[in-house]
Amino acid sequence: MPLEIQTIYNAAYSNCIYKDKLDYYKNDGELENNNGCSDFTKSDLITQGNEQKICKAVILFFKDLNDQKDTYKDPTNENIKYENTTYKDNGCKYLFYWLYTYALNKKESIKNTLNLYKDLYRLYNENHNHLNKFSDYINEMNEDTSEKFVRLTNLYNELDNFFTKNEKKKENETCTDYSFHTYLSYVDECRKGYDNDFCNELKNFRKKYNFFIQKVIKCQGKKDLLPPVERIDAVDMTIIPFSFISVTSLILPILYKFTAFGPWLRRLIGKNENILEYINEETNQSLNTYEIQNDISNMPNYNIAYNSS
Repeated sequence: MPLEIQTIYNAAYSNCIYKDKLDYYKNDGELENNNGCSDFTKSDLITQGNEQKICKAVILFFKDLNDQKDTYKDPTNENIKYENTTYKDNGCKYLFYWLYTYALNKKESIKNTLNLYKDLYRLYNENHNHLNKFSDYINEMNEDTSEKFVRLTNLYNELDNFFTKNEKKKENETCTDYSFHTYLSYVDECRKGYDNDFCNELKNFRKKYNFFIQKVIKCQGKKDLLPPVERIDAVDMTIIPFSFISVTSLILPILYKFTAFGPWLRRLIGKNENILEYINEETNQSLNTYEIQNDISNMPNYNIAYNSS
């Protein structure tokens, strides 16, 4: 499968990696000294009695992200290493989705969820030497990007369910249908807006879906491919050739006059003219021969009488 385009929404596809950890930390994780969660109360947002569990899961999750030490070597100098921040970046973004979907059961607004998220992050920093290690990732999130991230994550979850239902079906079994409605509505939104990351993530989604349809499933049934995100504009198709012709008409005289292209073109034209002249001569000769023969054949026959002696 082609490599995905890097976007701020990439975490939408890898969400299951983080969900399992957060669920474990919420139900079975142990937080040493309770690290500030004993004073955490957000009963107006979180279901009463779950505040400590949610706080504990989030703090442990931030600790897990901080402990990740993934590096890669500089391609030009193997002695230089860089930190791979993808896991931490995606983890911070997925944490918002987990809070919105599972901790608050989608009952709170995006804005309120962001406020809860930042309160929990503040607690983590206060009890971990104010490291602020995830501030860059979290500050990248706002109401608009968070709302789109939730929708894209749901879209990938639907796709994952579709894959699960169909990937093991045999050739004589019927595939479960997949509705294009949500994808097409997002494509329409992309075309009307200016969020390139949103559009590119839809391209990633399309590649994954089409790859699965073409290469993985074997069951029978409707297997239409998702249409492209880009709009094929008839006006653009007309403008591009016209622009090319216009530019070419401006450049060719300059090339002809001031570069070696001119003498080469003149020689080429000269050769073509000689060839054409030769062909014309041959054609004229053929026509003349034909006309002479035709005239002879059309001449009347005369019978000349001779006196016999």
